[in-house]
Amino acid sequence: MRFISRVALLLALCSGVLNAQTAEQVISRHVKAVGGAKALRAVESVRMEGLVRVGGEERPFLWQAKKPDLFYLEIQGPRGPIIEAYNGRSAWREDPAKGLRTLSGPEQGRARATAIFRNDRFQTYKKENTKALLVGRATLEGRPVFVVDMTTSTSVQRRLYFDAETYLLLKEEQEREDAREEILYSDYRAVGGVREPHQIRWRRGPEALEAVIRRVVHNAGIEDRAFDFPARQTSPLPNLAALLEAVEKNQKQMDAIRENYSCTLTETELTIDGKGRVQQKSENTFEVFFAWGLQISKLVKKGGQPLSEPERRKEEARVAKVVEKAEKQHKEGEARKEKEAKRAGASSKKKEEDGDDGFSIADFIRVSRITNPRRERFSGKDVLVFEFGPNPGYKPKNRAESIVQKLAGMFWVDEEAKQVARLEARTLETIRFGGVLASLARGAEFVFEQEMVNNEVWLPRYSEGHLNARVLLVKGFRIHRIARFNDYKKFNIETRNEIKPPKQNPLQ
Repeated sequence: MRFISRVALLLALCSGVLNAQTAEQVISRHVKAVGGAKALRAVESVRMEGLVRVGGEERPFLWQAKKPDLFYLEIQGPRGPIIEAYNGRSAWREDPAKGLRTLSGPEQGRARATAIFRNDRFQTYKKENTKALLVGRATLEGRPVFVVDMTTSTSVQRRLYFDAETYLLLKEEQEREDAREEILYSDYRAVGGVREPHQIRWRRGPEALEAVIRRVVHNAGIEDRAFDFPARQTSPLPNLAALLEAVEKNQKQMDAIRENYSCTLTETELTIDGKGRVQQKSENTFEVFFAWGLQISKLVKKGGQPLSEPERRKEEARVAKVVEKAEKQHKEGEARKEKEAKRAGASSKKKEEDGDDGFSIADFIRVSRITNPRRERFSGKDVLVFEFGPNPGYKPKNRAESIVQKLAGMFWVDEEAKQVARLEARTLETIRFGGVLASLARGAEFVFEQEMVNNEVWLPRYSEGHLNARVLLVKGFRIHRIARFNDYKKFNIETRNEIKPPKQNPLQ
């Protein structure tokens, strides 16, 4: 009987480990181990202060997070501060090697994912379309652990190691731009009903440091501005209202001039499954031209191969209908404007409300609330970086403006040309298209760049999108799409209605 009792006791002790067969179950047990969902939801902000050991010396350490997505980390290193922060619109970093700068591209996406992870504490990751996968079992510094991969909707991956007995998080790791980063947690202590680590070790490439946390405070009333890019301008900024007005005016002029150009567009699209694996990859090539204010793309290669003759004829017929429709809508719009102009006190309200789902850079400048301007270098040029977000005082006048009001991010303005060189944006809430037929989930990310062409006009150079979409309320899928524009040619405007590639201007 004693032997049987011991076996029963052993099975009871191990049952929690044996039953943890999914990532969701491991995470659920972790949440309970650190204090429970209710206690975690009550934590609106966290401030950790301590000392970090660097090269045998102890220096100040600060870690701050505030819901939903604000984060700040500061380490006073031997050569100067190392700071990483995200303020809900943009990420920035300061270090002795590269100084103070705004992060962009993959660095920006990783910083944003980190800020959300630090604040979420596994409460809403499913709503954020982050996928959790139990990789298996392993041993970490002599302790058995569960290994879980977390992959965001934008394919940022973080590997987590949970103690198989206590379910506390012992380690996380991720690939950064320069090296693999590992963060190890230990010495968990209760702070207001939530267990927080009081010892944190970092490993990034050859570098390693250890932080001892002296003080942890929840809900300390941290102001949002504590996460903003530091205001350290060495030269005065221009009149921002006048600059943005000039940028918007220039962009509208560029939109008109671009109808004299055609180019080649190569579009690569990856469809990604719930485990972060590429399910499908496609690459298509298009001939692009602009007509009546619309970008028109004609497919010429599919999967790297030219279209067959039947496919080519079908595509030309499709493009002909698009051009015809664009011209018809343009003429109707002009006729409506002329008719309304004849009315005493008439407005163009109907035109303003007729907008479609497309939007331009000018929409961002006009509709958004612009904040935190600063000078930086981008692609070898002096630029001004701005952050943008919804402007509660602006009432959208059409569908395009309504979409822009649901976006936040940054744009880089070439100060000399007064043109937007780069724009990064993400969706703050779900955007629906065509009623309930399709939707773009919260957290989708977009990048757009343009450059000077032919010393005359700024045109698209590159765009990228990480999308989490749903069609017909049934099919959810993640897409990573990259578009590259090249081989711009100027052509005679009379040729734009032709279906064949626009003729090159003999004067060019």
